[in-house]
Formats: sequence, C-alpha cells, structure tokens
Amino acid sequence: MTKTSVRSRDTYHVGNLAPQLLDAAREMLEEVGPTKLSLRAVSERVGVSSTAAYHHYANRAELIGHLAAQGFRELAKVLVIRDTNSDGVQKLRNASLAYFSFARSNPALYQLMFGPEFANGEMIPELLAAREEAFGELKRIIAEMLGLDVETPEVRRAALAGWSYTHGLASLVIHSVLHFPVGTTDERFVDSTLQGFEHLFRAQTASA
Repeated sequence: MTKTSVRSRDTYHVGNLAPQLLDAAREMLEEVGPTKLSLRAVSERVGVSSTAAYHHYANRAELIGHLAAQGFRELAKVLVIRDTNSDGVQKLRNASLAYFSFARSNPALYQLMFGPEFANGEMIPELLAAREEAFGELKRIIAEMLGLDVETPEVRRAALAGWSYTHGLASLVIHSVLHFPVGTTDERFVDSTLQGFEHLFRAQTASA
C-alpha cells in the first residue's frame, strides 16, 4: 500500500493540514530532492486538492521556506547543550558534534536549508527567525567559552568561524568530497578534525 493511498481525503482536518503538508514535503524531499517538490505533488501525497493546500502555503517558495525553517529550529534544539560540568572548549566540541550529526542524519533537509533556493536573500520571516535562533545558540556557546556578552563583535566573529568549520565539514562529507571512513563514528571524525585546529594553533603559538 502506498503512502498516498493511506492518506485519503478523509484522513485530514483543516486545522492540521498545514503540518501534514509539511511532513509530506519532507518525505518527498528525502526521496526525490527539492527540484521535484511542488505544492501539487505534496497535495497528492497527502490526498487533498491543491486548492486546499494553497490555503496554507501560497506557493512552492513558501512551502520550502517553512520546511527549511523547520530544519533550522531542529538544529537550534540539538545545539542546546546545558552541561554545567563541561568547560567552554568541551561545550564547543559537543556543539560541533551535534551539528555535524544533525547534518549527516538529514542530508536533503540540510542541503535545502543552505541551498540556492534562498540565495537571493528572499526568505519568509519564519525562516529568518529560525536561522537566527540556530546561530543564536552557537553564539551563546561561544560567549560562555570566551566569558563575553553574547552580542559583542568578538563573539559574533568567533561564532561565524565556528559555523564555517562545522558547515564546511558537514557539506564536504554529504557531497562525498571528503571521505568518511567506514567503521568510524561522527564523534571520532569530528574529534580528528578539531585536533587539526589544535596543531595549527600550537604551530602559530610556537612561531610567535
């Protein structure tokens, strides 16, 4: 039995159609990628008319905007690490690992979040807010590590550097540019790359 046949026109209620459409869009994103994602196709997956779908999402851009926002909100949640027993460096390491694992577990969604669909800067408010929420969690961790206010320029610069590292690492692995060794774990892989930074900083300190 297909997913479409399970979701007949009698299985939804107007009040919860929006999240059902979003769930279906996420399923299709993983299956066929973003290019074949349309309101019509998502409506067929749920088992409703496209007219009903347009009551919740004005167009495809709004639909994928909400989908990307969902991804950023989930990313923000995994970055919330309230471990009072760890120092700042360990918290940053844990956040890098959580970020990397999220990207590896949701490759299609992650690529949509940072993909060309939003390259022109036109984003729905929900997406902008969700992205800032995720970046805000990273800034919070950096601020704790540096002992500075979260809104200082130093914290923002350091957070951008940290985000660039984790995003770059995740993207290289997702696109198979960087080989992920068979049998290794996300934890071991992230730790090995962080050790590379340690070697660089030690070399810089020694030459100073």
